[in-house]
Amino acid sequence: MTQHYGTNIMINLPERLREKLIQDPPGPVQDPDRALAAVMVPFFQRQGEWHLLFTHRSEHLQHHSNEIPFPGGPMEPADSDLRPTALRELFEEVAVAPDQVEIAGRLNFWRTISSSFLVVPYVGLLLPGTEFRANPLEVTELLEVPLHDLQNPAIFRIEERVVDQKLHPVYYYQWRSHTIWGLTGRIVKTLLDLLQ
Repeated sequence: MTQHYGTNIMINLPERLREKLIQDPPGPVQDPDRALAAVMVPFFQRQGEWHLLFTHRSEHLQHHSNEIPFPGGPMEPADSDLRPTALRELFEEVAVAPDQVEIAGRLNFWRTISSSFLVVPYVGLLLPGTEFRANPLEVTELLEVPLHDLQNPAIFRIEERVVDQKLHPVYYYQWRSHTIWGLTGRIVKTLLDLLQ
């Protein structure tokens, strides 16, 4: 029998995300040492169950190679702000067009530790029937992770690391053979906490 952890967060998930997430666009940021970037956190339903879509990045990429993130990347000059950055990266990496996703809101800016990015995570709800495929130049595999798997405390652990002479928690999710951690682990932990 399948165990469901915290099944209550599945009820009306889109409405709860819209209620809990930031709706305003991010304001200007003055941080000359950081490049602006955005990720898209794609929620979708499979057989009536909510999932998150992760990518397994190619080992040949310059930044965050061989990691398990959400689709994302740096802002480009043609992007009017970070929302189109997130939508563009979603299309480039997993072939989901902007009209196939409803943005439920966003989280605050976060700094990456292993690179010099300032990242805004946007949360997207993929429309029913949306198909996606990996861009082989960037992505070696797509991971369709049931939300209830991420709620299982048995796959979660916290380690502490020293960053800028301060201890910071680092969140790890061990899903099958894949380790989800770093900024992506923080996003998952933050969203699960918001939805509880």
